[in-house]
Amino acid sequence: MPTLCSYKECTGCATCFAVCPQHAITMEKDIYGFLYPKIDHNKCIECNLCEKKCPLLHKQEYKIPEKIIACYWKDEKKRIESTSGGIGTLLAQEFIKNNGIIYGCAFTPPFNICHIRCTTIENILRLRGSKYVQSEIHETYTKIDEDLKTQKNVLFIGTPCQIAGIKARFSKHPNLFTVELICHGVPSCKFLKESIPSNILKKRIKQINFRSNSQYNFSLIEDNQILPSYQRPLSNDLYMKGFFNGITYRPSCLSCHFARKERNADMTIGDFWGLKSTKITDINKGVSLVLINTNAGNTLFNLCSDSLYSEERPYKEALDAILKKLANTNEYGSILRAKGMLPANDGTWMYFDLVPEEYEIREGNPDYTGRICVIGAELKEDALKELFNL
Repeated sequence: MPTLCSYKECTGCATCFAVCPQHAITMEKDIYGFLYPKIDHNKCIECNLCEKKCPLLHKQEYKIPEKIIACYWKDEKKRIESTSGGIGTLLAQEFIKNNGIIYGCAFTPPFNICHIRCTTIENILRLRGSKYVQSEIHETYTKIDEDLKTQKNVLFIGTPCQIAGIKARFSKHPNLFTVELICHGVPSCKFLKESIPSNILKKRIKQINFRSNSQYNFSLIEDNQILPSYQRPLSNDLYMKGFFNGITYRPSCLSCHFARKERNADMTIGDFWGLKSTKITDINKGVSLVLINTNAGNTLFNLCSDSLYSEERPYKEALDAILKKLANTNEYGSILRAKGMLPANDGTWMYFDLVPEEYEIREGNPDYTGRICVIGAELKEDALKELFNL
């Protein structure tokens, strides 16, 4: 019988579900609301295709980003309506204008988060905004397959683990484009629903706002109006406290295979935290981070570049974001000291020294290999190896 990846490693990408020729695999929720594959051994013909296609059981193809870009939508109104510079919405809009099809995460009443198929500008407005919850994607594989078979260009936007699943199923299809979101980890929709009072859930909720550029509030929308009884700062919301502290994450998030500097998607997007020495003066209105990882990613960026203000940024800022996390959180263990040297994508070498709450980055002479030393207690070695690609 086929052997799927372990409970702790499974991301719920549903590739195994999608490739099974006998429909012998279903995606079922555990007690926490996370989807996991279940094999019906009466239907299974032991072709092992599920095992062969699992992105966790087989090494993925990663690319070092070719470019690191800070950008924002020149249309100020649309930039402010978005949550991090507007690159995601703008890119989806331009892709649709070029007769493409978008798959992205949306809220679907009565109360679920899943990927939907978008063919119009009106559709993609449902994708706008951050969603701090795992989206269900297993039902989209069939639709994507149908679109690709008719030679339509398809853009899939999702978390890195979802991208890995999609690419494993539709390996190197010339009409498939992928954009990954910088991911903090994913709780289940069950956690979200259980954090909201039952009398609120009975209302006709049409949208969830986890944040905006102007207000860091968690709110629910009923018939285009914010429910005044359920609007609160992120710091005061029980669900968001669990999210930011990593308490409610899927088990695979705690040792994520995709938390590394190399990327699996054509393009990576997110908030550009830690932006320094820039001509951008209104950072509080939202600035997008874009990593161009492949030629296809460059093609995507060129679709919307005329509507963007953009600056190419140095690798040092990306390393700065990594070290900030190591210095100020316990996500990778209790780190007392770290130092090392790493090659940048522009051919230079970056040397760093780190102690709790403080670090330094400087350029140095090239070396034939990178070296990293991390000293501390309860270190999460696998996560550190993934982070630095060791």
